Amino acid sequence: MKRNTAIVALAAWLLTAPVWAQQGYAARQLKQNGFSAGMQQALTRSADPYRETVDAPEYYGQSQVLPPITVPANGSGPSPQMSLPPITGSIDTTCDSGLTSQVAAPIQRPSPAPVVKSGARRATGGSEIYSQEPLNLPPVTTLPVPSRTALPPISDDTMMMVPLEEAVSRVLACNFRGFTGLIHTTSADVSKAGSFKMGFHSSWFPLDRVYDRVLASGESGDMLELPIFFNYSVTDDLEIIYTIPVIDYSIKSRILWTRDISESGAGDSHLGFKYRIFDNPKYQMRGAFGLDFKFPTGNDDKGLGTGKTDFEIFTAFSKNFEKIVAHLNLGYVMTGDPNTQFYPDGLADKFYYNIGIEYPHTHNVTVMAEVNGEDWGAEGMKVDVTPGLRYTPTENFALEVGVPIAVTNDQRYGYNYRLVIGLTTFFQ
Repeated sequence: MKRNTAIVALAAWLLTAPVWAQQGYAARQLKQNGFSAGMQQALTRSADPYRETVDAPEYYGQSQVLPPITVPANGSGPSPQMSLPPITGSIDTTCDSGLTSQVAAPIQRPSPAPVVKSGARRATGGSEIYSQEPLNLPPVTTLPVPSRTALPPISDDTMMMVPLEEAVSRVLACNFRGFTGLIHTTSADVSKAGSFKMGFHSSWFPLDRVYDRVLASGESGDMLELPIFFNYSVTDDLEIIYTIPVIDYSIKSRILWTRDISESGAGDSHLGFKYRIFDNPKYQMRGAFGLDFKFPTGNDDKGLGTGKTDFEIFTAFSKNFEKIVAHLNLGYVMTGDPNTQFYPDGLADKFYYNIGIEYPHTHNVTVMAEVNGEDWGAEGMKVDVTPGLRYTPTENFALEVGVPIAVTNDQRYGYNYRLVIGLTTFFQ
């Protein structure tokens, strides 16, 4: 009997010795690492699988009943998807050593939005997932206000300038009579509606002949004309001008008069109209016709006017040849019939023509050339060649200078050359 008891005790010791040895080794390791006795006891308990199994119900305070396994109807085997009941509350876990831990219950979140898996693969082999949670943005209550910044005008001068080839502009200044043109030639162009111009031209020349008679030694004379003009564009095609000249002249000739003559004052005024009847952009041509009335505002006894009213009709044509602009005038004047000491035989009607070209070299400088012809019946004929230059220092002023040179002249007051200086001021 004692022998059997000893064999059973030896067998039990052999079975439990590895566990005791293992527990002893673990306890020594925990003690060396500085853990307390209670912590060593709590940790070494989990090493006993039998104690874990036996004490589990008491330790966790719950039943060891597992959820049922769902089996398909055909009974072929367990379902590929098994689910455990959710944890609904916190679990109080108390170890033998007196330590207590709380396992938090899962946070109840609203059902997530659907997700979309992209076709792109990560380095680990998974798919990128993008949430489709809606973004709650604040409502739009106001729209952005568009910018109201004012742009500068494309051209700061549309009143007196018109574009030509290669972006060079042509200045639309006035001629000797007040119409838009060159020195004496009238163009078919009209300034912008509402534009206003004013200025003057002075024409001075020494007398060389009187009544087609060359002045002899001891005879002399000169004449100055200073017409002041006003030009207003009623529309883009119609302009009105008014001109009143100031005249000063002196003649010393005992052959013609028994005394020296020297007079000055206002001459006969003019009221004129010019209307552009066509403008052909394809051929770069313009055409206009005009009317002019001369009123006897000058003193005819002093030779400052004829004392009669004249009526004039004329045409004007203009054509662009790239940067060169050509002009042609044809005019006819029906003069009155004065009977004074200066015009004892009266005056005949007058026919005249002007041919002019201008070349806008730059925005400020324009080169001009003209041929001016006139047939005045008993008063004789004249033909002048007039080179000229127009300079625009600013957008408000234009200066002209021209030197008409007489090719032929047998009129009452003949000359070899004249000097013409003009100024045009632009207003809006």
